[in-house]
Amino acid sequence: MSVHKLDEELYEVRWREGGRNKSQTVHGSRDLARKVSRKKMSTRDENRHLDVKKEINYRMSDLIDRYWTHYGSKKVSADREMSIVEGIRSELGSKFVREVDGIAVQRWYENLTGKRGLAENTAVRHFNVIHHMMEKASTLWSKETGIDRNPADLVEVYRPDDSRERYLSAEELHRLKLALDDRMLQKGTKNPNRTNLRMRLIVLIAVSTGMRSAEIHRLLWSDVKYSEGLIAVRAKLKKGKERYVPMAPELAAEIRRYPAVIDEERIFPPKGGPKSKRQRLEGSFDDLLKRAKIRDFWFHDLRHTFASWYMMNGGDLYELAKILGHANIKMTERYAKLGRAHIAKTGNTAKVIWNMLDKKTEQEEAEQQGIA
Repeated sequence: MSVHKLDEELYEVRWREGGRNKSQTVHGSRDLARKVSRKKMSTRDENRHLDVKKEINYRMSDLIDRYWTHYGSKKVSADREMSIVEGIRSELGSKFVREVDGIAVQRWYENLTGKRGLAENTAVRHFNVIHHMMEKASTLWSKETGIDRNPADLVEVYRPDDSRERYLSAEELHRLKLALDDRMLQKGTKNPNRTNLRMRLIVLIAVSTGMRSAEIHRLLWSDVKYSEGLIAVRAKLKKGKERYVPMAPELAAEIRRYPAVIDEERIFPPKGGPKSKRQRLEGSFDDLLKRAKIRDFWFHDLRHTFASWYMMNGGDLYELAKILGHANIKMTERYAKLGRAHIAKTGNTAKVIWNMLDKKTEQEEAEQQGIA
């Protein structure tokens, strides 16, 4: 068995099977070609090469329908999942499941960022769906689909967020708060700026609790436990356990002041009406960052900011994992080095973050004294 380079990003895998010479063209990297080569060798050695007479013609479109019924439709992000599933159907739906090998999945994945121009993070979410789908096809529904290995396992996926560690400094936190407070009223009036008030509270919750955007948008008024200083997160963990995050007194005061919508149990009801599920801050968050002069920052980095300052103020790694809702402690260990570097410091993380948000610079104090 051997791998031969034919052109840039084009290789030929050659092997002998059943007394015959066989070959397969691989579009992609040499590493991908080697993976295909190893798979072919393994299949040959185990005498599991395809028997044409026993091929099962199960359509991808049928697999997609089955996956949607049993899994996709039951997810919280079902509306987003639907668009991803339909994208898979448009490109691979007419094929038999057995025809969708690692090469086919690789081409589909590359088209996401190439032909369709999706962002790398978005492409990863799409890949996760097809990986889950093909995993079920190769295990739970193997007899019906005719495959017993997940072809998506052969695809190398670039995950840009895996090592991202961006968080706000003390000075950036202060500038963020100033920018949030700057547009609480509509320009030239005393009327509240509802769009900014909504974004303002969402940002304050994210940075002082570490909650995800989707978790914040699903909050109900009943989730706010004022007497306990906690917020219940509407995302159940395994074995039915509930998750709670700490709520600083300052955050509790902000939530109390936020105007509620009549007959609405959600704190942030969908802008598109009761039937709308997807919510996002859209351009308003980008505008906030520009006014605060904060660069290279995403909304999810507010979660990193909370976690980073938690560890820098003597927080416990296992407690942080519970607060963030990490199923595996390895996901939380990225923050461990921050804890070691600041182990001498202790205190309430949420309180420290709020102090930095409201901290006055030397220039601001001098100006205030001058006015006085």
